[in-house]
Amino acid sequence: MFLTEEQIKKIGKALTKTMILINNNQFSFLEELTGTSAFSSNLQYDSLYPSATEDIASYYREFKKTGSFLTIGASGEHVINAINSGATKIDVYDSNLLCEYALSLRLAAIKALSYEEYLTYYQTFDSDLFIKLADYLDNEAHAYWTTLYYNLSLHGNPSNILSHLLFVYKRLDKNLVKKINPYLDPKNFQNLKKKIASANITFIPSDLYSLPKHITNQTYDVINCSNIYEYLNFYPNVTLEKAKQYRNFIINELYPHLNNSGTILVSYLYAWSDELKKDFDKMYKETNGHIVKTGAISLAEYPYYLNGLTSQNLAYSYLFDAFANDPLEKIPTNHVQFGQSKDMSHDLALILRKK
Repeated sequence: MFLTEEQIKKIGKALTKTMILINNNQFSFLEELTGTSAFSSNLQYDSLYPSATEDIASYYREFKKTGSFLTIGASGEHVINAINSGATKIDVYDSNLLCEYALSLRLAAIKALSYEEYLTYYQTFDSDLFIKLADYLDNEAHAYWTTLYYNLSLHGNPSNILSHLLFVYKRLDKNLVKKINPYLDPKNFQNLKKKIASANITFIPSDLYSLPKHITNQTYDVINCSNIYEYLNFYPNVTLEKAKQYRNFIINELYPHLNNSGTILVSYLYAWSDELKKDFDKMYKETNGHIVKTGAISLAEYPYYLNGLTSQNLAYSYLFDAFANDPLEKIPTNHVQFGQSKDMSHDLALILRKK
């Protein structure tokens, strides 16, 4: 295995930052109590998602062309589902540099493990299963993950540490993970092992708003913005101006990079709909702009929370206002687990097509 001096420095920095992150995550309960969340759109080294949190299966059916994708990295499952749908050109962007290694880990796991082993690995990060997949990692990712597993073994059980202190975001039930991800149909999973070899994947270390300088002269059949909007318009500074800024970026900066008959997933909204927009705006006005803050919720605030008077829903309402005159399609999807409103029956995918 040959690594350049630049790659060695990059991996060393990532490992150092990862160990700091893991140490800090031991005390993350303080953020939950106080509401001082590190929710951000541009942290360079941040915690990882063990799985997607959207009903990908529902909205991927809306994509008419799927040969080329520009998609968020996140858990890596957006990329895997893109390959499953037939994509051979995939540009993956994320401001979290650890997502590059997380994506390589997921690709290697699919190549090396059986269906059941794969599902088990992403529930446990078992060291024995890691040994089976390690040789399928690219050189950089191999150096990162093998060193990380070794370093963590000096401090305890690396599987437990990774599960609870690196892949910290809520782990969904295995059956739900299978339901929302088309690639986890057993037949699709077997075919993926061959499809991955034909996929040209490029990782772009970039936040959303910096993307245009990285994709000059590039066009795509699908541009996936997932739920990034929430990271850009988050408590305590949720504003209509930020929603309008996001809308203008989608229309003016991303839409020109869409092929004819292509689709942009503008945003994924949890537990939201047109009807809830009306209810929320009415309640927001009647309570003089009362919003439940992040963090622990008092008994007095709980009724407001149950009705959906949250900063997340305020951001959603502003997003609807910002795109009010645009030809957005609103695709109801199955509800996953996130968000809070008076109607928890489904989520919503907002898409924009280029005809």
